[in-house]
Order: sequence, then structure tokens, then C-alpha cells
Amino acid sequence: MIKVFYTSSENKNYFGVNQVLNSLKKFLYKKTLIYNTGGIYKFLSNKYDLIHIHGCWKIRLFVYFLFSKLRNIKIVISPHGMLDPHSLKNKKLIKIIFWHFCQKMIFVLSDQIIVNSILEKKNVLKMIKHNNIKIIPHGIKLELLNHKNKRLKKNPLKFVFFSKIHPSKNLLGLINLWTNKNFLKNLDLSIYGEITDNRYFEKVSKKISKLKNIKYHGALYKNKVKILSNYDVFIFPSKSENFGLVVLEALASGLYVIIDKNLSWGNLKKLGFASLITFTVNSLTKEIKNIDKVKNQIRGKHYLKKTRYFLKKKHNWNIISSNYLNNYKNLTN
Repeated sequence: MIKVFYTSSENKNYFGVNQVLNSLKKFLYKKTLIYNTGGIYKFLSNKYDLIHIHGCWKIRLFVYFLFSKLRNIKIVISPHGMLDPHSLKNKKLIKIIFWHFCQKMIFVLSDQIIVNSILEKKNVLKMIKHNNIKIIPHGIKLELLNHKNKRLKKNPLKFVFFSKIHPSKNLLGLINLWTNKNFLKNLDLSIYGEITDNRYFEKVSKKISKLKNIKYHGALYKNKVKILSNYDVFIFPSKSENFGLVVLEALASGLYVIIDKNLSWGNLKKLGFASLITFTVNSLTKEIKNIDKVKNQIRGKHYLKKTRYFLKKKHNWNIISSNYLNNYKNLTN
């Protein structure tokens, strides 16, 4: 058995890094991999074969890195999009200092870097040179979904934005588009997400406070698929995304997806699951009108079956966790 220690830059929550981390641990446990989480005392009190660091920009991660080096423990790090250009612009000066002080050292001297997409690998290589970067995508657990609750064919399309409320997700940009065209003003847009930037949310809240067609419904921790399945189209205007787990959750809920053309989801367009656009008023309006023409198709059981078959083949946690396990074995051997 391999003993692996996990540590994360994020506080415990239901989104992002920890959502991936919790799923990964759950599926690895089924494969008899021994894993542990906890503080530095627990880390130093036990012997581990490998440490997997998830995320960046925390001094405690550097402490774990140093002790791992001293104890000759194999080190793997996953940046989870935190080296993407748009992410680096947030608190830029602090990150530049931290990068040269210790973060760069962690990446350069780690035994392996695991990224979630080709785009993320390119972004990492812009920052450092490393000869062991492995791409392993995120997975998703498919929940049972009763598709009988989809709206009647004559009902208008329903749109949803679902992600953390943060400048990097470009929610305010989407709201500005939605309020600058009469066609869009007549459509409802629901917003779900955990607030991770209060100042940014204040701007969002001020913008939509007097609007009837745009509403914030709070964070969505439980029953995600059940709630999201009440909508038709997931709109995700994020400019920079290493992977985008919310895209998988939208597909699992039977939604069609509109995303920024610069994100690495070209395969979804080829499969007929998504539209990749430049987010302008005209392009968004045009795309929604096109989707409206085929709304009966994306509301059908056949569409749900196709999306779930894709997720089962390409983003199945059983398969992905096996990739992690085999990778750990190769490193420790």
C-alpha cells in the first residue's frame, strides 16, 4: 500500500479544489490506497511515501514542501488553475513576491506536476521548465436524474450561471450584456454560487437589485444536479479556466452550455453539447436565438443520454482515480 498525504491551499468548502480533493480521496479509498489529511503534526508523526499538494500561494504549503524534501518524500503538486494568466492578475504584486520567494521553488523541485488540461500545461510551462508534467482531467459522479420534470416544449428557455462569485468568472460582464439588449432583458437569468469576493458581489448585487429577470439564489451546496436540471442552458463567461468542473456538472444535469471560445472545450462543440463564443451582446443574442430553434432537442432524453455517456467515458472518477493511483505507484517505485 502507498501512504499519501494530501494538503490544500483552500479552506474546506463544497467548491473548487476541495470538491475535487474530496472526490479523489473517496474513490482512492475504494481502491485500498491509504490516504491521510490533517495538520503539520500529523504529517510529521507518520511516515508517508508521497505528498500531493493542491493549490498555491499559501506559506503552509511551502512548510510541507520543505519537510517533504528533508524526509525524502515524493512531491506532487497540482496548481488547479492558479497559474492561469487571469488568476495571476488578481493580487498581482503579492503573487509576484511570493512566486520568487518560494512558490517557484515548489514547482521546480517537485517530482511531478499534475494539471487538468492541455491549456493549463501550457500556462505552467510559461512560468517554469519541468520535464514531468502529467495531464489528468477532473471527474464527476453521475447522479440519478428524473428527466420527466423538464418544461413543456412551448415554454421559454431558462438560463443559469453557476460558479463561485469572483471577478475571474466574469459574472458582472454577463450581467452587463444581459441588461444592454431588449431581447435579453426579456429572458430570465438565475445565478448560483458561493461568494468568495464580497466587494465584487456588492457590485453584482447593486446591478441586479432592481431587476426582475436576474436573480441571485445563493450558494448551491446540495442537490446541484436536481436544481440545475430545471434549466436549459448554462452560461459560463469565464475568461480563464484551467478546467471548469461546473461545466461537467451542467452537462450531468442535461444542460446545453455557452462558454468563452478561449476555454479548452472545443470537443464539446464538436459533440453538440456547447457553443463557444466571444461574449458580446450581439454574439450572445445570436447564439441564444439559435439554441431556441432546437430547444426541444436539448430538453429530450436522448440529449441527456448522450451527455452522460460522454461523461461516463471521459470523466468517470473510477477511471480517473485509477490513473492517479497508477501514477503514484510509478513515482514511489
